[in-house]
Order: sequence, then C-alpha cells, then structure tokens
Amino acid sequence: MDGVLTRTPTGRPRAAAVGAILILCLAGAPLMSLFPVALWEVTRGLVLNGLGLEAMLIAPVAVGGMLLMFLAGAYWLHWARVTHPASCAGLVTGTALATPVVMGFLAPALRPFPGGLYVNSAVVSALAATVAMSVCVLFSRRAGLRQPGILPGVAVAAAALLVLPLASEHMRDRSTEQRSLAQIQDFGYPIAVLDHPSWVPVRVHEVHGGLRMTYVSGQDPDSPDSPGGTEDPGTSGPGVAPGTGDDTLPALPAHVTAGAAGPGVGSENPEEVRPGTLHVLSWTPERKAEGIRSGCDFPGVECSEAEPLVAVHRGVGGQAGARLSEVRSQLEDDVIASVHPVGTVSPDLLFAVAQTLRVEHPGERSLLAETILHS
Repeated sequence: MDGVLTRTPTGRPRAAAVGAILILCLAGAPLMSLFPVALWEVTRGLVLNGLGLEAMLIAPVAVGGMLLMFLAGAYWLHWARVTHPASCAGLVTGTALATPVVMGFLAPALRPFPGGLYVNSAVVSALAATVAMSVCVLFSRRAGLRQPGILPGVAVAAAALLVLPLASEHMRDRSTEQRSLAQIQDFGYPIAVLDHPSWVPVRVHEVHGGLRMTYVSGQDPDSPDSPGGTEDPGTSGPGVAPGTGDDTLPALPAHVTAGAAGPGVGSENPEEVRPGTLHVLSWTPERKAEGIRSGCDFPGVECSEAEPLVAVHRGVGGQAGARLSEVRSQLEDDVIASVHPVGTVSPDLLFAVAQTLRVEHPGERSLLAETILHS
C-alpha cells in the first residue's frame, strides 16, 4: 500500500496535499460533526410531536447526507492530488460522524470546552481527525516498498473514540468531587455529624430543608457484631456514642420502635437502597423554625417523642402498620438533625445511631470533604 501523499522529486510531500488534508480536518470535520447532532434533534422533535412514522423519513436523508459529505471530501482530496482520496475522506468523514454520537450517548459528561454538545463535538472531531491524518502522513514518510496507508490513522481514530467514555467518567468524578466540596464548604449553617468510626460519609447533597450526608457502615450488616446484627445496639456498633462515659443507651418505649424502618428521604436511587446505609439531614434555619415536630400534623404521619428524639412514622394503619421513616434529634446550639434509613435498617439501630449525632467541630468540614472524596 502506498503512502497517502504525493511527493516532490526530493521525496517531500507536496504542500498542496498537506494543506488540503488540514483544511478537511480543521474545517470540514467540524461541519460534518454537526450533521448527526442536528439530525438527532430533528428526529426527537418529530417523535415528541407524535410524528413517529414521519421520523422514519429521516433515514434516507441521513444516508444521503453522509454519502454527500464523503463524496465532497474525496473530490477535494483528489483535486489536491492526495494518493488515496477515497480512503482518507472516509477516515475523516467517519471520525467526524462517530465523534458526536459517542459523546452524546457514551460520554455525556465530556465537555472539555465551553459550550454544549455542538461546540464540543466540532472541536473534538477536528482534533481527532487531524491527529489521525497526521499519523498517516508521518507513516507515509517511511522508506520502503510497502507502507501502511491510512491504517495508522484508523487505529488512532478508533482509540480516540474508545477513550472518550473513559474521559467522560473521569470528568464526571471530578465534577462530583468539586460539587461535594462546594456544598460542604458553602453550607452556611452547622452540620450534624454521625460520630462513630463504623459509619463513613460517602456522598453529600444539598436538598430541600438542609444538607444531606449519606453514611455507609463498614461492617457486614448480617454479622452479629455489625450495626444491624442481633446484639444490643446499646453495647456495640454505631449505637455507642464515644466519649459519653455510658455504654448503655436509654431504653426506648415499645410504641416508639414499633413497625419496621423503611426508606427515608432520597431513597429513590436504587444504588443507595442497601443494608447499612443512612441519610443524615442537617436542617436549615427555615426548616428548624417549623419545629422538631414539623409535618407531624399531616395525614398518615405520626410522631412519638423519646427525649431528646422524635420518631416519625409514615404510612397507614397506625404505628403498627406504618414505617419508621426518620428519627429527629435536638442537638446543642439549637441544631436539629434527622436520620433517615435507606433500605433495610432496624428501628433499634436507627435510634442508636441518632443518639451519636453531634454538631461539627471547628475546621471539621475539610476532614468530612476529604473522607467523602476518598470513600
């Protein structure tokens, strides 16, 4: 296979061929990358308007558009005396059309440049096509009877498309970390902390009414020594508040712990519905002004007090048929926090954990942020 460029008598590639390739990559590829994005927007608009059959007419338009772009690129390279105009045009066209599809469906978080999908697809397509064709040009300078032609460029373009989803995941993790740091540092009110080494914060979200931190247990929920095991929650697991000097929690009235503990606020995420997961909500002053019994007068909501805790049952049929959805605690400095079960959590465990809540120490937010980032 010959190289992709024609050569001067001295053996150097002709400037016209190199210029034509650069123009096709830097100008033609970004324009071609807009075609599938616009096509998708038009198709989705037709489907949302109830024109499903009419949307099928987009298929011949798509095929015709891709064929037209390929022929235009091949003609342009042929006019510039590139040795393999059809193959080079196919490589650039394929890269330009595949890049926005991959970025839109497999790498939705990848937005390295300011702007939306249109701008990022155009820029990434131009870069990928230019690098792929540059590799082809470099390999075509090799001396010898057989040269790889556009095969190196195809390998580079394929590798770039495979890297895009990985880069998207990395950017998503980075944005999540930055958002978590900002939410913790910018929360203008005291944060409630679950003070037990068996419970580790893994996520933070600013929700209606406060800052919600998600904790997971580092122990096996099914083991006897775990927080949700069969041992007394007042003598082991996260039910022990460190530094209190009292290893036994006060006995709770039977009517308070009646009923199973069910998913609490924010449990709509299936990934979070698992044993040994809790939400700790630090209330804002607006929510705190409503009082610790906020919402207890709503239908289907029953609240029971066990100083300094308030148990909230939600459901029908009284506490026996309702589910324990949260336990609220009045902390020092007039701070209110609530613990919400996610998945399977026993009522005894929920009350034991609620009694380990405390207000953050000065400078502790940085430690919380570091724990979340490394969890």
